[in-house]
Amino acid sequence: MNGSNWQIEQQCPQCAAPIILDETDRILSCKFCRTRVYLATKDHFRYYIPPAKDINELIYFVPYWRLKGLTYTLEGLNTSYRFFDANLLAFSSRLLPPSLGLRPQALKLKFVGSNNDAGEFIEPSQKAREALSDIDQPIVGKPDQQRIFIGETISVIYAPVYSDNGCLYDAILKKPFTPQVEEKEIKQTLLSAPAEKWQVNFIPMLCPQCGADLPGEKDALIVFCPNCDSAWKSSNMNFTKVDFSIWSEKREDIVYLPFWRMKAKIDGVQLETYADLIDVANLPKVTTEAWKHTPFYFWSPAFKINPALFLRWCRQLTITPAQMDLTTDDFPAKTTYPVTLPVAEAAESFIITLANIVNDKKRLPDLLASLKYTVEDALLVLHPFTISPQELVHTKLGFSMDRTALNFGTQL
Repeated sequence: MNGSNWQIEQQCPQCAAPIILDETDRILSCKFCRTRVYLATKDHFRYYIPPAKDINELIYFVPYWRLKGLTYTLEGLNTSYRFFDANLLAFSSRLLPPSLGLRPQALKLKFVGSNNDAGEFIEPSQKAREALSDIDQPIVGKPDQQRIFIGETISVIYAPVYSDNGCLYDAILKKPFTPQVEEKEIKQTLLSAPAEKWQVNFIPMLCPQCGADLPGEKDALIVFCPNCDSAWKSSNMNFTKVDFSIWSEKREDIVYLPFWRMKAKIDGVQLETYADLIDVANLPKVTTEAWKHTPFYFWSPAFKINPALFLRWCRQLTITPAQMDLTTDDFPAKTTYPVTLPVAEAAESFIITLANIVNDKKRLPDLLASLKYTVEDALLVLHPFTISPQELVHTKLGFSMDRTALNFGTQL
């Protein structure tokens, strides 16, 4: 079993052959019938732990939130971060354990399909965002702290249980969770819960614009068509087009990394131009007339990397004047690193980016305390990097990153 990503058993929708997926996989590829489809859903993916065999009672599948990612904490003048990997009960009951512990990593999981007859699946009664707030209890009650989650992977994992002779049983070990209780309490816990209504859609990996096959890494959130130079993301039932541009480089030894360029409206702060940024952040630069007309954008990697490097790239690109020579020509589909961080998650970086840009740190608590923003526009921009044995170097800006840093994202 892969310790960093769960392995999931799923059947090919065309030939029913078994396929093993990782939790972050979005593209299903069958080596038997060559079917390639994109897995899409309106919210979060669902998986379940199969129960033991020879259980005659009705199996109920109880939902747990599985949460994994990075959390950044702003406390006073300091920014810290940590990795978290937790699972929490998403259903209100005193009879059930609050966590599954290490079971998801140790046991085989199966994909919850649209028509699953393994038992009764119970709908989560707690929201994912509420579960996220529960995993960092140490900062509760400290008003000078702000917590920000970026790039988290959220899914639902179902644990099987059943009722027999006044006991609620773990259907994996066939052992009771708690001492015997009144049967009506168990029935009230399980029978009164709303049934889960969820489905996964399989979108053929064909370009909606030209009909060509869409290539893509298995964990890609956006896929590119090299035939008509277009980009697409899933929208539950189909693909929708994504705007993108290229900071083109006329060289052969180039790989393009995706970044989000985001225009934000921030209440109470004037950040329309690059000159505004120099003023707000008190950057050691002399404002020019051109910068008074240069739009200001927040930037973020569109892929998952280690937290220190993520902050560095957000800061470096955000304090760099916006590029004006972007193009949609010379589309480099074969040399583009996959997009694994959605723009909604990238926008969560605004506050920590500002916190790392502002030079007058004494202003930070007042500046960030009531900061509210809305994303007005977002563009996916492909940036060119040369490849050396140890590093990737931005050909336009000279910034570099260790090649092994990209491996971190595969663990989230």
